[in-house]
Amino acid sequence: MTTHLPQAESEFSLPATLVNWPWKRKLNPFYRQARAESSAWFRSFNAFSPHAQRAFDLCNFELLASLAYPLESKDVERAGCDIMNLFFAFDAYTDIAVPHEAQQLASIVMDGLRNPDKPRPSGESVIGEIARQFSKISMKCASEIARRRFIAKFDMYTAAVVQETIDRAENHIRSIDDYFLVRRHTIGAMPSFVLLHFELELPEEVFEDPVIQRLENASADMISLCNDICSYNIEQARGNDYHNIVTIAMHHEQLGLKEAMRWAGDYYLKLEKDFLADMKSVPSFGKTLDVEVRRYVDGLGNWVRANECWHFESPRYFGTSGLEIQQSRRVVLLPRKQPLSTEQPSRNTPA
Repeated sequence: MTTHLPQAESEFSLPATLVNWPWKRKLNPFYRQARAESSAWFRSFNAFSPHAQRAFDLCNFELLASLAYPLESKDVERAGCDIMNLFFAFDAYTDIAVPHEAQQLASIVMDGLRNPDKPRPSGESVIGEIARQFSKISMKCASEIARRRFIAKFDMYTAAVVQETIDRAENHIRSIDDYFLVRRHTIGAMPSFVLLHFELELPEEVFEDPVIQRLENASADMISLCNDICSYNIEQARGNDYHNIVTIAMHHEQLGLKEAMRWAGDYYLKLEKDFLADMKSVPSFGKTLDVEVRRYVDGLGNWVRANECWHFESPRYFGTSGLEIQQSRRVVLLPRKQPLSTEQPSRNTPA
């Protein structure tokens, strides 16, 4: 499903977000080493054609991980880089898949994560081996509790991506509320948040707390909104903007593009305020746990900043003009081209 814009709209403005966000840009000191190691690891699978791999490399998904986990150890930073590569590879594969193919890919990935010592079958998609190696090698630094939570959250992520392929096949336009319920998972934020406590010992009671859950949801929704706002231009140009809040707001609220961007900005601002208010209401879990809970919540806030920075520092959405657009907020509307091809990695995840 694509939108039909008035001919007069030749440019639009991105909403000003995170103007007063307390978290500033930080980068993990192990970034360069982790990027080199993770990139070499991922390229060894030959998951894409040489042309698509070059496009994939330019996106610098390892930078996103390094911004998102600035205080984590070298092992967690490397795991973060690896999981970003797995996320975006799965996203690229499923973005050109019909529903039953996406379900097969999801099953392969989850089997690889759950069974790191099980050899992958001959002829299977390479995504299974990537998942298996991530589970076997990259997750060695995770506590047992964190490992279980990661696999459960990743299962929810793959299921949501499969649902997205069904929506695409049926040209289904979700309501705004239903969209956020699915997008909260297709963006991949929930499993990404688990890496924030890979080396902590947070019990399940922390994550069952309604305030913690609201903080996670608000952070995930801000990450989704940023991605949708920044990716809208290239998606509408490819006729691939069906899974985007800007398109959905235009459809349901009967808005033009500029008004829809303002709508998204207002929604984002409310999420910012809700997150900061809930931070003041986090309950005590005991003196020892409170220190770790504060670190986790701080990581949720930083993830929002990290995601915003990466969208403008990576050439994925704005080419070489990202930093300039980050300041001016002005974007020239791209002309319509052909639908998304198999040679161009797509977007869904913290990104």
